[in-house]
Amino acid sequence: MVKFGTSRRLKKNNFLTYVMEIFIVIFGITVAYQLNIFYENQKDNRLEIAAIDKLHTENESNIAEFKSLIEDRLRLEDDTRQLARILFSGGNLEDDSISHYLFDINQTHRPRIQYEGLNFYLNTNYNDKNTDLKNELISLKNYYIELRELVTDYVRMKEKYYGEFLVSEVDFGEEKILTLNKIKSVEFKNLVVNLLSNEIDLNTLFESAYQKAVDIDAIVEEKLGHDDD
Repeated sequence: MVKFGTSRRLKKNNFLTYVMEIFIVIFGITVAYQLNIFYENQKDNRLEIAAIDKLHTENESNIAEFKSLIEDRLRLEDDTRQLARILFSGGNLEDDSISHYLFDINQTHRPRIQYEGLNFYLNTNYNDKNTDLKNELISLKNYYIELRELVTDYVRMKEKYYGEFLVSEVDFGEEKILTLNKIKSVEFKNLVVNLLSNEIDLNTLFESAYQKAVDIDAIVEEKLGHDDD
């Protein structure tokens, strides 16, 4: 025989048990969800580090490319300036040694910039911890795009105007001046002035892109160092 009040206590115990079971289930689901988020974040962080590391390797390669061209690019600008000075000096071109400058400035020194790692990282969305790095990379990419366009125009101008203009005046293979007729012309003087302007603009942009790449290299190394700690 069940005593009076026992049924009520059993119902109360069953209700508490039911509530505890619900709590345990909810707690278990919450813990599992949080663990899943944790592991996903860990996975994303590893992918982020790998992408930054790839970017680092590519950026260092671009910096090395810039460094290898700095001396040649500055010399090219200086030689173009010297040729312009000689042409506008009013002196006797036969007495001036212009052949060195004339043939040297026919060269082009174009940086071979790599974009793959940069573009890949900008398109990733593993986490939002490195927005500062992405902003810097956008600036660097804009420098690279501008540099590529300017170099394309620069090369086209040299090939189309400088080379074609002098094709009957000089022997580029032997590096010999055959005649000074066109070289003495106002048209050629203006052409050299335009070339000098292009060299100055290109070197200014070249230096800006190089410095931005160096700054980014420091940021990337710091982030990789923090991630390794």
